[in-house]
Amino acid sequence: MAKYDALVRKLEFRPGRGGANARELVFVMGDEMAGFDLNFIVGIYDQTGDWAPGMGAHVHPFDEVLLFFGHNPDDMADLGADLEIHLGKELEVHPFNVPTVVICPKSLPHNPLVTKSVRRPFGHFHLALAAKYTGGRAPETGGTTDGHQYDKFVKTMPIKPGPGGAGARQMATLSGADLEGLDVNVTMGLYDKPGHWAPGTGVHSHPYNEALVFFGHDTTTMKYLGAEISIELGPEHERHTFDVPTVVSLPKGLPHSPVACNRVDKPYGVVQVGLGSRYSSAPVK
Repeated sequence: MAKYDALVRKLEFRPGRGGANARELVFVMGDEMAGFDLNFIVGIYDQTGDWAPGMGAHVHPFDEVLLFFGHNPDDMADLGADLEIHLGKELEVHPFNVPTVVICPKSLPHNPLVTKSVRRPFGHFHLALAAKYTGGRAPETGGTTDGHQYDKFVKTMPIKPGPGGAGARQMATLSGADLEGLDVNVTMGLYDKPGHWAPGTGVHSHPYNEALVFFGHDTTTMKYLGAEISIELGPEHERHTFDVPTVVSLPKGLPHSPVACNRVDKPYGVVQVGLGSRYSSAPVK
């Protein structure tokens, strides 16, 4: 076993609940990511209805970021569905039909989450800032708002052209300031070319823990990545190569190389989650 093998884990997808909930998903806890205060779910969705019929609103004792994204390999801005989420004890309704970020600070009641229509299968990431998933039904709901009390927690994903080449063709970057002060930064990108993501950039590290989640856009199965990826970890430059959906955990201060894409068969996606309020890195000699 190589020194850093535990930091590179294949994502083991399984059948989801079905219905409007995930057809296929993976649930990863912090103990599978070097003990990070992070757990995540990523899944694929293709049916209409309430994701959790009869459950109503729930709350968590941690902050959470919900990413709703599309699987169109030609355009990240295409969600492919119409949804609505309820926020606050008043269950204020927020509809959306483009890639969207929903911010759920700890103890904020949220849901029901309802898919109103589906044009093509779409994806969802739950990013929770705790090592373990916990939560329960909201203690009380009721009341009314002007319909916009919780607008600040629902944001259109800021998709822009990426650097191109082997780097992202399109990307969305969010810092803590964009996420209502949460101590996290998130980047989602669409990639479709082989090569080094950042030519001329050497080994670097971060002052916070970071997770890189690699996933595919084949809507028939989440088990397909569509590319072969390599990354070097540690001062030993230990090389790790994979061609299936994978999470790479980068503890703070760990030297690592920029990602290299050795081969692309189909466009693939990556979510980079940094457990700090804004992106920061430093070169390592």
